[in-house]
This record gives sequence, structure tokens and C-alpha cells, in this order.
Amino acid sequence: MISVIVIGKNEETHLAHCFQSIRDSLRVLSHEVIYVDSRSTDRSLHIAGKFGARCFLLEETDPTPGLGRFVGAIEAQGEYLLFLDGDMALCPGFCEKAMMLMGPGGADAVCGQREDVYVRDHHIVGHRVNYFGCTAQRACPEFGGALFIKKEALERAGGWSPDTVACEESELHARLKAAGCSILEIPVPMIVHTDEVRENRSPLSVLLSRRRLGEGQALRCAMAHGSVKAYIRHNREKFAFYALDWLCVLLLIAGIVSLMTGSSAGSVLLLPILFIQMMQLGWLIAKRRPRAFVSAKLLFFALLPGIASYRVRSRAYSPVAPIKKKR
Repeated sequence: MISVIVIGKNEETHLAHCFQSIRDSLRVLSHEVIYVDSRSTDRSLHIAGKFGARCFLLEETDPTPGLGRFVGAIEAQGEYLLFLDGDMALCPGFCEKAMMLMGPGGADAVCGQREDVYVRDHHIVGHRVNYFGCTAQRACPEFGGALFIKKEALERAGGWSPDTVACEESELHARLKAAGCSILEIPVPMIVHTDEVRENRSPLSVLLSRRRLGEGQALRCAMAHGSVKAYIRHNREKFAFYALDWLCVLLLIAGIVSLMTGSSAGSVLLLPILFIQMMQLGWLIAKRRPRAFVSAKLLFFALLPGIASYRVRSRAYSPVAPIKKKR
């Protein structure tokens, strides 16, 4: 049986579409639907209940996506777990094709193609097909909130981390690989993700966004799980850039000190800084990912605050009574 675990907070705009897509896509497969709510103030729980989902409410006042998935996995009764966010719609046919690859001796987890639809004020303003660029079956290099996995494999790796506000997918991915789990990505549509475009974000909110702080918190989670090496190895490019940026800072400090003491060596030390930054940018341009250069600089400033902001969340939750159908 497949246990579909949906997490959400104030997703009433998208939740009905999510549950209807599950109903349509898994019509012929044995399945259950679990909804874990992060203290919504809208009608999310009511909508989930109307679709027959088993609903649970987190008691943590500042919940994380990983906490919702952690609770959903505890309550799941199926041997296969499908994780979705409330703003995702499941594509027909994906689970059947994935399960063919997850038989005895097969893959432990499978992901498919993700399509992103960008919305502002209920109007579509952008579109990105095949977000992760999967065009052939391959070992999955990364995954988002949508994951189809054997329950045994998830438990073997230690499950979702409930304590990081973002990047919990990357942290889990590293532990899955360290546990010897096989994760495949196939060129089959898996989900359509509706992404609300956020406006008027201040520079500080960009620098210390939940995403940026989550990278440091995910590293702290890896420390707690004893999987730091696996996490850094999984994100080796990111942490290589981080180390190089610290080298640039040390060179800059040495250059400033030299100039203040009247040494001519100070200006010479600025050349390696320029070379290192140009090398980073050139590497990313060659990989057609120039925007990752900005992400690398944001990581440099946000990693330590992220580690410092890590805290353990409450695991407490409670079931929500099912909606009684009218006679």
C-alpha cells in the first residue's frame, strides 16, 4: 500500500487540487492519504477532511516542513511513502512506473520531473518545465519536497529531520546515500508545483531568509546525526566555494594590514582574491548556472547564523477528528 503524506500550512487555495490529483492518479492503487497541518488559520484542515484524509495537527508553534513529514511517516501504514506539499499536484502514471523500479532488489526511492508554475495575485506569471533537468534515468542528484520512497529505506537512513526550517531534503538525501540507499530520477512527470511569487523583500530578508538559514541548520542537523562528512560530500561544490570565500576574506585582511603598515605586498594579495572569484563564476557559467554565484555569496553570510539559529522542535501532535458525512 502507498501512504501519501501531504504537509501544509494555510494552503486552502491549492489543497483541494492536490487531493483531487491524488485521488485521480491513484484510483487503481491501494493507498491512504495523511495530511499533517502546521497550525493553519484557514480552512486547510476542513478541506483535507472532506477528501477523507487522516489529519494530524502539529503542536509546535514554529513548525518545519521536515517535522510534518516526520509525523506523517510515523503514522503511515503503507510500505511505500509518497511525500507531497500542499501546493503540489501529482501527475497520473508516475507511481505505477516508479513502483516497477522499486521491486525486490530495485531502487529504494524514485523521483520524477517537476514542473513549476509561478503565480502572482492568482495569475500565472511564469513557467518552468522539468525543474531539475531530468531527460534520462539517472542517479538522483537532488530532490525537493516530493519523494517516493520505501518506508524501510527511510527508517534505515534515520527519517526526516524535524528541526531545520529548510534544506531538509538535501540533509536527508546525504543520509540516504550514506546508508547505501539507491535513489533514482526518471524522465516521467511527477508533480506540478504552484509557487507564489513574493514581492518587496528587503535585502536582509533575502540574506537571512528561511532558505539561507536552513542551510546552516541542515549542517547542524547533520552534526546531530553524525553525518557531517556525508552532508558536505553531497554538497561539495557549495562548501568548496564557502572555503574559498573564507580564504578570500583572510587574504583581504592580510592585504589591508599590509597596506596599513606601509608594505607594498598588500595590493599584490588582492590579485588572488579576484582570481578565485572569477574562477568560481567561470565554473558556474560553464555549467550554465551563473545565478548560483550569488547563492554562494549568500551562503557565506548566512551559514554561521543558520547554525546558531538551530533548535530542537517539539515532536508532539494530535489527531483531528474526521468530518462526519451528512446523511
